[in-house]
Amino acid sequence: MTSSIKNCFMIFVILFLNSTLSYGEEQLSDDDLLIEGDSLENTLDRKLKASGNAVLKKGGQTIKADLIEYDQVSDELYAIGNISVEGNGGSLTGSSIELSVIENVGSIPNATFSSTLNKEGNSFNNVLRGKAKMLFLEGESKKRLQNASITTCDVGQDDWFIKASEIEINDSSQTVDAKDAQLEFKGVPILYSPLVNFSFNNERKSGFLAPSIGTTSRSGFESSIPYYFNLSPTSDATLTPRYLGKRGFQMQSEYRYLDKNYSGTSNLEYMNKDNATNRKNRYYAKFHHEQNLTDNMSGGFRMEKVSDDNYFSDMSSLISATSTVNLPQEAYLNYSSEKLDINFLAQRYQNLTATSSPYERLPSLTINHSDEFRNLDGFESFETNLRASLTQFERNHNFVASVTDLNTTGTRLTARPSIAIPFEKSYGYVKPKLIMNLMSYELEGSSTKSKSMVIPTLSVDSGVYLDKKLTLAGTSFVQTLEPRIFYSYTPYKNQETLPMFDTALTDLNLESLFIENQFVGGDRIMDSNQVTIAATTRFIDNTGYERLNATLAQRFYMGDRKVLKEAQFINSSAQSDSSDLFLTATAYINKALKIDTAIQYNPDESSTNRATFKTRYTPRPGKLIDVSYRLIRDLTNNDNDIKQINLAGQWPLGGGWSSIGRYNYDIKKSTAVESLGGFEYDGGCWASRIVVNRLSLATTEKPNYTLFMQIELGGLGSLGASNDANLFDVLNRNVPGASFASGIPDQYRIENLK
Repeated sequence: MTSSIKNCFMIFVILFLNSTLSYGEEQLSDDDLLIEGDSLENTLDRKLKASGNAVLKKGGQTIKADLIEYDQVSDELYAIGNISVEGNGGSLTGSSIELSVIENVGSIPNATFSSTLNKEGNSFNNVLRGKAKMLFLEGESKKRLQNASITTCDVGQDDWFIKASEIEINDSSQTVDAKDAQLEFKGVPILYSPLVNFSFNNERKSGFLAPSIGTTSRSGFESSIPYYFNLSPTSDATLTPRYLGKRGFQMQSEYRYLDKNYSGTSNLEYMNKDNATNRKNRYYAKFHHEQNLTDNMSGGFRMEKVSDDNYFSDMSSLISATSTVNLPQEAYLNYSSEKLDINFLAQRYQNLTATSSPYERLPSLTINHSDEFRNLDGFESFETNLRASLTQFERNHNFVASVTDLNTTGTRLTARPSIAIPFEKSYGYVKPKLIMNLMSYELEGSSTKSKSMVIPTLSVDSGVYLDKKLTLAGTSFVQTLEPRIFYSYTPYKNQETLPMFDTALTDLNLESLFIENQFVGGDRIMDSNQVTIAATTRFIDNTGYERLNATLAQRFYMGDRKVLKEAQFINSSAQSDSSDLFLTATAYINKALKIDTAIQYNPDESSTNRATFKTRYTPRPGKLIDVSYRLIRDLTNNDNDIKQINLAGQWPLGGGWSSIGRYNYDIKKSTAVESLGGFEYDGGCWASRIVVNRLSLATTEKPNYTLFMQIELGGLGSLGASNDANLFDVLNRNVPGASFASGIPDQYRIENLK
C-alpha cells in the first residue's frame, strides 16, 4: 500500500522501536522516531521515503534533506540534497548521508561541521568548526574526518586552520586527535607534526604539546617540542627535546604522580656538551616526594643537584633560577595533631658560591606543643607553649671558612617554654607572658667544648579599641583608633663564646617591633628593656569598605643592648635610645586607585633608612598602572644602598592591540635592573604577543636579553615563548595582575576590539 500527499500538505509519522506505526503529533522520547516531508511514502517492506523539506527526528537529533529514505527493518537511512544534521551540541552539512540511526554510525561526503565547546573562562570562541572530504559518524559523540581542516574562528574569519589527513573529534571528552597535521596561519604553513593531540577542557591526553621558540642573548635561538605521556589517572610525564643555538641540544623530562596518600615530581635536564662553554655532562636534577603515613603523620624528601655552579645563570632566564645559590637535599618526617607538632629533619645543601655555606642539619628534631586553659568567665586563663629543638650541625666537607669560628660544629639543644595570661574584652586586651630560653651546646672545633645557659624573658602586650562616627566631604565614616603598647624585658648574659649556627639579626620592621627576641635562630637571645608604642587608625565608609589604614610605631630602649657589643656584631645604631620610627598607610581613593606608603625614619640621624611609595591604578581587567619607589639604606656600607624606581603597566590601545611594560631603574647605580616591553594583538579567535625582557645577572656584567614570541590559538593553547621561562610567569613577576586577552572578560575584550 502506497499513499502520497501533495501540495505541501504535511504528514507526521511516529515510528516506535516495536515497529508500530502511528500518526499524529506526540511528545518524542529518546526511542521515538519522527519523519515528515512534503511527500511521504510507506512501502510494504517497511521502508519510508520522505521528499521535499524532508525531516527525520530522533531524540535530540534532527536530519534535514531534500530526500530521506529510511529502512525500518535495518535502521539504515540514506539522504541526499542540502543535508543538515543538528543535535548533540553541534551541526553537520553535506551532499549526502548514509546512517544507522539508532547507533548514529554513518558517513557524510563533502561535510562541514561545528561543535559547541564547554570551555572554562574566557578562552576565545566556544565553537569548533571545520570541513572534511569525508566525515564518519562513530556514535553519538565521536566523529572521524578525512582530508579535513578545523578552527575555532567564526564563520568568515579563516585566520588559522589545522589541516590533517585524518582528525578524530570526541565531543563528549572535548578532545581532538590529528594525524599528518599542519598548522596554517594567515594562509602560511608554520608547523607540521605527524601527531597532534589536544583537549578543550584540559583533559589529560598523550601526544605532542605546543612547541616553544624564543631567543636569549646568552643561549641564542631556542626551540623545544614537548611530548606528553598520560601514563595513568594518577601519573603523567613530559619529555622535551630542547635546542639552544649557541649551546646545542638538551633533553628535559618531568614525571608527576598524585594519589590519595602520596605525591611527587621528578625533573631531569641533561646536555652532553655545551658548545658555548665547552663543558660536558651538564645536568640538573630535582626530586620531591610527600607521603601521608597516617592521619597525623607524613614524610618525604626533597633533592636538587646541578653539575656546576653556573648552570642556572647559563641555562635559565628566570631571575628566580639565576639567583639560586643553595640547593636543598633533605628528608623529613612530621607528626601533627591539634596541640602537638613534631618534625624530624635531615638537611644538607649543594652550595653554588664559595663565599658562604649554610650549616647542615644531620639531623634535627623539633617539638612544639601548645594548649589553652579557660576559666568560668570565658577568659583564656592560660596559654602555654613549648618549642624544643635538638640539632646536630655539620659543615659541608667542600667548604672551608676563612674564619676559624665558622668551622665549629656540634650539637645544640634549645627549649623555649612559655606561659601567657590573656585578658580580653571587646574594648581591649592585656596579655602578660613569661618565656624561659634554654640553650645547651656540645661543640667541636671550638675553644668552648660545652656550654649551657637559661635566660628568662617577660613581656606584656596590650591594646585598646576606640571608634567614632564622622563625616568627610559628605561621606559618613567610622574612624577607629587602636593604641598598642608592648613591653619586653630580658636580662643580659654573655653569649660571645657560642657559635652562630643558624642565627642572624631580625630585619627591623613594623612586625618585628612586637617580638621579644631580635634574633632569628636559636643561638642568641637579645637582652632587652624596651617598650614599643604604636597606634593604628582606620576609616571605614558606610558600605563597610576600608578607605584608609595607617599605623605609627616606635620602640624605645631603656638600657644598652649588650649582646650587640659582642665581636660578632657591627651596628652603629645599636645603642640608640629608640628604634627607627615606622609609618605605614594604605589609602583606597576609590576601588580602582590604591596608594601604599611605608617609611622607616631615624630621628637621631634625621635620615630615612627605608621607604616605599606605591600607586596602583586598576580600573578594570587588562588596565593597570603601577608606579613605585623603593629605598633601602645599608647602615654598614653606603655603596650597597638600594634606590629604585619601578614603572609597570598594561593598557589597551584599541583595534585589538594592548601594551605591557615594566622599567625598574637603580638610581644609585644609574642602570636598569630589569626592563620589559611588549604588545599583544587580540584577533578574536587567536592572539599574538611579542615581549622583550632585559635582566641584569649577578654572575656576569652583561645583562641577558630574552625575546618572547607567542601565538595563542583559541582553545588549542599557545605556540612560542621560551620553554624554561614561561611567558605568563615573566609577565606576572614584572607586572602583577596583568592578563592575557584570553583571561579578560568578554565585555572588555569586545570593547578593545573596536
